[in-house]
Amino acid sequence: MSDEIQVISAAKLPANGQSQYIQGGNDAVMIPNYGTINMQVTQQMAAMPYFGGNFYIPPKVDREYYNIFVLGGEEFDRTYVKIPRNRSLNECMTKETMDKFAPMTEENRAQIKTMPSLFMAENSQYGKADESQKVIYGFVPDIKIYDNYVKAYYCGYKLDVPQWRLNELLEELQLVGDDKLNEMNRTHWAIKRCDLIQELLEAGVQIPVFSTGDSH
Repeated sequence: MSDEIQVISAAKLPANGQSQYIQGGNDAVMIPNYGTINMQVTQQMAAMPYFGGNFYIPPKVDREYYNIFVLGGEEFDRTYVKIPRNRSLNECMTKETMDKFAPMTEENRAQIKTMPSLFMAENSQYGKADESQKVIYGFVPDIKIYDNYVKAYYCGYKLDVPQWRLNELLEELQLVGDDKLNEMNRTHWAIKRCDLIQELLEAGVQIPVFSTGDSH
């Protein structure tokens, strides 16, 4: 079995969202999906329930930054999300980060695809989400820029953590606003200079952690 990351079709994953395994080679190991997972993607790949397009993990995970996509009324029933161009990488960011990523160069696109990402609908209330709102954690395998909007394809792993929990972590996650009104109340795409994985784990939020090479 090769050392390359495999693309796994959604048709091969369980419809009921239960954990599944793939093993191959002489010494393959089955890795279950329970809470936080550290996966070295070398001679085995664990198939996990996911949302969006084909299974995707970047060759290296950039933990210096993360993407946040907030979309009003989004049901995440397609392989992509659409963000208005005038709300993409031009708000809720530091000037340094905005200056770095606003020019959509090929280098920037490549780096964005390696960042962990959060996908969510807008908060249902001012400064907070209702108990049914969930967040998707994953990656962005492709981005297309159009005149009026940005089309971001995604592969995500739905967290069993309610969105209201993230509203309690504004400072830790470098999110703009307070408990009265914050950026999760507004449709936009922003990039934060923050180790999302570390902050979520320290806050007790269980997420899959993929180790596919040296992280930044």
